[in-house]
Amino acid sequence: MKRYETIYIVNPNLDADSLSEVVTKFSDLTQKLKGYIVKINEWGKRKLAYEVKHFDKGYYVVLDFCALPGTVKELERNLKLDDRVLKYLTVKIDEEVDPEDLKAVEHEKEGRKEESYSESIGEE
Repeated sequence: MKRYETIYIVNPNLDADSLSEVVTKFSDLTQKLKGYIVKINEWGKRKLAYEVKHFDKGYYVVLDFCALPGTVKELERNLKLDDRVLKYLTVKIDEEVDPEDLKAVEHEKEGRKEESYSESIGEE
């Protein structure tokens, strides 16, 4: 499997439920197509460098995943068809990765974040 990162910009005027629905739709589609999601990072509303479809702001979402090339093609096709998505870009990050290794690394990172948070607030 190859590792990819897709950044897509969603219509900023959508309510919280609709935004959540868009994020869920594309993460579920990735998993349905036998992809493995490493991380979903929602950056929130940000100003665009230039107007896209008459919008000067957009809601940014980063989808980090492992999949076969056909999965990326289908994901991009669905992003293109969804009127709520203003723009998207997919970048290949790594040629050959093992999803199980990535899962272990991400789990370890989360453990370290929780540990450092506990230390910063004085818990033991």
